[in-house]
Amino acid sequence: MYSMISYWLKYYRHECGLTQQQVADRLKIERSTYTYYETGKTKPDINTLIKLAKVYNISYTELLKGVEEELEEAVADIHSGPADEDSLKYRTHATTKYEVELLFVVRNLTPKQRKEVMNLAKKLVSDSESEK
Repeated sequence: MYSMISYWLKYYRHECGLTQQQVADRLKIERSTYTYYETGKTKPDINTLIKLAKVYNISYTELLKGVEEELEEAVADIHSGPADEDSLKYRTHATTKYEVELLFVVRNLTPKQRKEVMNLAKKLVSDSESEK
């Protein structure tokens, strides 16, 4: 899925007159990994964003322009989805910036990792309820 980060990575790479291979070489990663960043197949972590900003001689915040709006849309989609018993159990009326950040992180996990995170979160909630 194409994203604002993908857009800015491609934009600044072109502005600097670099190829994907040149950027990948400077980051010491495979070209295909960098290509995935530009196409939105995967997203770089914060350390990689900082390195990319140095390659492009910009602030890393320049690579994040528009991301907050994307996250707000993603959260709106979640809240407008069909309500089942489980989703109502954990539903909140307001989404904090922390929750949006958590959602952003989870979306970058593999399906297996997401399942592990969900199982851990449910266990923590269950344990917390047991302690009451």
